[in-house]
Amino acid sequence: MLRVTPSNQSKQALRAAQADQAAESTGPKRSFRLPVALVAGGVMLAVLAVFWSSLEAGFVYDDLPRIVQAEGRLGSIWPPDWLFDGQRPVVQLSLVLNHMAGGMDPRGYHLFNLLVHVASTGLVCLVMLQGGRRLAERGVIGLGDRGLLAVAAAVALVWALHPVQTATATYVIQRAESLAASFSLLAILLLLGAGRRPGAWRNILILVSIVMALGSKPTAVVLPALLLLVDWSIVAGSWRVLLDRRRGLHVAAWSCLLVLMGTGAVQSLWRSEGLAGVGFDGVGTTPIAYAISQVSAAGVYARVLIDPAAMSIDHGVEALQPTWTSISGILIITTLLVLLVIAIVRRAWWVVIPGAVLLCMLPTSSVVPLVDPVADHRLHLALLPIVIGVVAVAARTLKALPAAGRPAGAGLAAVLLAAILVGEGLAVRHRNADYADPVRLWNTVAERRPRHVRGLVNRAAIALQDGRYEDASRDLSAAEVLQPTNPVVLVNLALVDLHDQKPESALRRLAVASSVRADDPVLHAARGDALRDLGRNAEAVTAYGDSLRIQPGDVVTRIAMGNALASIDRLDEAAIEFRLAASGASDSGVRASARFNEGNMLFILERMPEAITAYEAALAADPSHSEAAFWLEEARSHGR
Repeated sequence: MLRVTPSNQSKQALRAAQADQAAESTGPKRSFRLPVALVAGGVMLAVLAVFWSSLEAGFVYDDLPRIVQAEGRLGSIWPPDWLFDGQRPVVQLSLVLNHMAGGMDPRGYHLFNLLVHVASTGLVCLVMLQGGRRLAERGVIGLGDRGLLAVAAAVALVWALHPVQTATATYVIQRAESLAASFSLLAILLLLGAGRRPGAWRNILILVSIVMALGSKPTAVVLPALLLLVDWSIVAGSWRVLLDRRRGLHVAAWSCLLVLMGTGAVQSLWRSEGLAGVGFDGVGTTPIAYAISQVSAAGVYARVLIDPAAMSIDHGVEALQPTWTSISGILIITTLLVLLVIAIVRRAWWVVIPGAVLLCMLPTSSVVPLVDPVADHRLHLALLPIVIGVVAVAARTLKALPAAGRPAGAGLAAVLLAAILVGEGLAVRHRNADYADPVRLWNTVAERRPRHVRGLVNRAAIALQDGRYEDASRDLSAAEVLQPTNPVVLVNLALVDLHDQKPESALRRLAVASSVRADDPVLHAARGDALRDLGRNAEAVTAYGDSLRIQPGDVVTRIAMGNALASIDRLDEAAIEFRLAASGASDSGVRASARFNEGNMLFILERMPEAITAYEAALAADPSHSEAAFWLEEARSHGR
């Protein structure tokens, strides 16, 4: 009889049929659900404990313009302004909910970020377990459920506890990255958990996850491609099986992406909106030029992963200038591409590792150019396939050992893993301490790169906030030498001039700054302060008006506007400004002061009933306001 050797495709089809039979006849063991829950829960609790110190941090860097200064846009969930402001609606909605729950207390915002990170850790655990089961069903790997669970726990812990994750778990506004990753992981888990024939409800949930990921951050445009890669390499094992069984799901996923892009729902994918700094025409570069710069960025990212001391809240373009970054970047990208080609040729399951790394980093290299060429938070999800690869190599090495040597090898691996996790945990606590101390945070940036203008400016901003004008002036002067027309530098130097009672110098700097960037509300407010110092109150009113048109929720500027109006006897308008300032003030002392000033305007106008109401409101906000109490009695006596 003629003996026939089955082809590779026939073998794959046979394995697929056998896996289908096994999945349909047995399914996941119910008795194993408790160990999975216990291990996943333990992993999540460990991450919660290590990152708990993140609650001690305040708002830093981009948190200030996007949360603190934007408080007026976080007031209510309806009408849904958060849905249409072009700034990642899922993130904006989360900020609105945070504000509704706890105002501007940063602890609530940090707790939300921490819970998202913990949830992502649980999702990683389940993704690893389900992915391993799919590979075991296909006969690709020989690990049982207990072995898979150990690998899943190791991957989840190493990934979640890496100190680079503080860039999303502790830095509030970068929840955009962690939310996009969470919804991406959920979509992958749904795909893996569906086995070979997912039901309609799973498909719907996968599509919803894609929409939510894109609503969190436009870089999630790669999610449909990532799902395709995972399905091909882990679940189906061949394009024929994939297209036969889940063609509709993948067509729907890509269609969903195209619809969102075509209708403008993912607006900031193509142009800069507000502070997004995203898009082909929003960063002053082309996708090709930006992609070239990301070769050097790959070298910086590699160092950040190995050396936590290299992390920075703001790297700047200066980080890309050393020669070693481009050399190491070329080596890294070349290695990934070579591994990808080898895996494709061999039809190996681990094609997902280099493929996922490249896909996760692709949006920051050409699809969606960003203002910042390097940022630690972009490693959030890209770190996962790297960790999977390292753990997979370790597991394969252990399995290749002689049977007699495996216990010793396993013990050594456990000790090494424990050492890595302890080191990561200590580094996380150290980095969280940086976030809790803005001076320390920006000292690190400025000292590491003394020619990085943004680092100098942000350290100066902290000094201004603390009243250390001499320190601020030193950093700002150094920044001015590097970039003489930088509007942020000039505006901050103008604030120093105002403190030093040099309004003419402040106006000269502000004139130069306004020729470069006229849409800065702080610039116009500072100009108003300078004009008031010079007694030019009518002009100051115009300057304050320009500031409030850009940022109507700025309480301090509105109070200054009221004072300027009062100086030129426009008392009715001044009273309105003080009332508006009080309505927008979250601090009871500021609210009391604004209502007191409103009462004074109304008292001078002899509108005593309204003045009484204003003084009473001031006392309600601050019962210890003695002047409000005195003038309340005066208004009452005049009104009799």
